Amino acid sequence: MRNVDEINELLRPLARVEPGQPDGRASGAGARTLLASIAAQEPGTASGGPGFTRRHAPRGPRRLALGLTAAAVLATGIVVGPSLLEDGRGVAVSYANSAVEIRREGDQYVARIKDPFADHAKYTEAFHAVGLNVDLRLVPVSPGGAGKILGMIIAAGGSSRPDPDVRPDPSGPRFNDVALSMETAPKGCQPVQNGHCVMVMRIPAAFTGHVDVRLGRQAKPGEEYANFDSAMASGEMFDGVRLRTGRPVDDVLAEARKRNLTAVFSLVRMDERTGVMSSFDPLPADRVGPGWIVWNAWQVRAGVIRLLVTPERLPENPFYNGSAPPPAS
Repeated sequence: MRNVDEINELLRPLARVEPGQPDGRASGAGARTLLASIAAQEPGTASGGPGFTRRHAPRGPRRLALGLTAAAVLATGIVVGPSLLEDGRGVAVSYANSAVEIRREGDQYVARIKDPFADHAKYTEAFHAVGLNVDLRLVPVSPGGAGKILGMIIAAGGSSRPDPDVRPDPSGPRFNDVALSMETAPKGCQPVQNGHCVMVMRIPAAFTGHVDVRLGRQAKPGEEYANFDSAMASGEMFDGVRLRTGRPVDDVLAEARKRNLTAVFSLVRMDERTGVMSSFDPLPADRVGPGWIVWNAWQVRAGVIRLLVTPERLPENPFYNGSAPPPAS
């Protein structure tokens, strides 16, 4: 046991970082001091306190290496331990990596997204670490769509079925009266654009199913929007424009110019046999006549709006007759 005793004696003056203390984080002052102290040790020496120096035998460097290995293990325990705390059932109640931090708060897990541009595998890794089968993908959206759930596929498992008798909650489905929801903090802020804005996802702790979520993060300059069909929703680039009954191209282009938007076009093709919409084809602007009819508008990216048109007026708007999801107007 002599070697172990000597290692303990070597480490004792260096162990200045305690888990759970304010300076116990890997990036904290205490951790930096610990690292500096280890790096500063002379081979074959150990500081025992003010004015005390102990010389070791020629095997000192080997013992020092053992000591540093133990110190590295100690430091690893300090960093990893608090981020994988368990609830007594073998399930982690908190986990953090470079992209997201998840903590158990009462009857739900709260995930705070720190890096909205990280690979989605980072988010999945964190959710799986706390026992949640959540696959989260962040997709580029307009500023108004940042922090909003664009799509959610829930595969309920075991007792994880939405509460049938609970009034629908716009924030998300509820399990045991706890909503699976998404928001920004502070409320209404715009992630990425505002450095203090964080996307926060809440998942019921009792949820045992699988959920696949597409969450909006503000697009980088030039990125196309995944929420393209929200152009006429409140706060979006064509907010207030109504195309339910169709409008002439010239009329809609005037709206675009007032909003400093560049318009591009797609031709709506109808199936002659069924009368339903069959495809959308990009169309050069010089082939669009002023009297063509605009039936819908999609936002492409910042400053660009796509107008979906036909050369003639149709009996009804194809975006409202069940052949496609209606516009967000």
